[in-house]
Amino acid sequence: MSRRLNWVKEAFSRDLSIIQDGQVIGGMHRGVFSQDVEAHLNTTRLKFDVTGFLIHSVNIHDLNANDQIIGQIEFHFGKRAELKLASGEIFLWKRHNVLMREWDMIQEKTDGSSEKELINYDLTRQFFEDHGDITVHEDQLTPALEIVILTGLFIRNYFQRRRRMAAAAAAGVASR
Repeated sequence: MSRRLNWVKEAFSRDLSIIQDGQVIGGMHRGVFSQDVEAHLNTTRLKFDVTGFLIHSVNIHDLNANDQIIGQIEFHFGKRAELKLASGEIFLWKRHNVLMREWDMIQEKTDGSSEKELINYDLTRQFFEDHGDITVHEDQLTPALEIVILTGLFIRNYFQRRRRMAAAAAAGVASR
């Protein structure tokens, strides 16, 4: 059984909303002059703490547990990322195409068995607002699964923001 959520991000907004059955159950917010992002889904509250200048790393803090670090995101060449939770679980972020209209969070198995796709994300509409679907391939939303859901959205938005910054820098160089 799978569960479907939706997400919406308005144009020029630093906020994203996560919706289930017409009700807002979560969201993400990035400050004006900060790369850090605060996110929540149901009772899970996180802060994605982005550090570094050219090569970024991200620590994930649990805001419900005195700002304790519960995971880390590592970025790899080719727009790939890996989520490592303090519990030892590892999840891979995988995009389906260059436009990042579809991507997955895949659980990596430590015993060598096949990987398990946990969450699939789709960008269903993009004009003045980004709208998308999140399909969770689990019956119940656990706090650990909520961390993975939020991380999948964070990583996509991170890569989109980096792409826009690179395009703006290239346009600035070309205009000289």
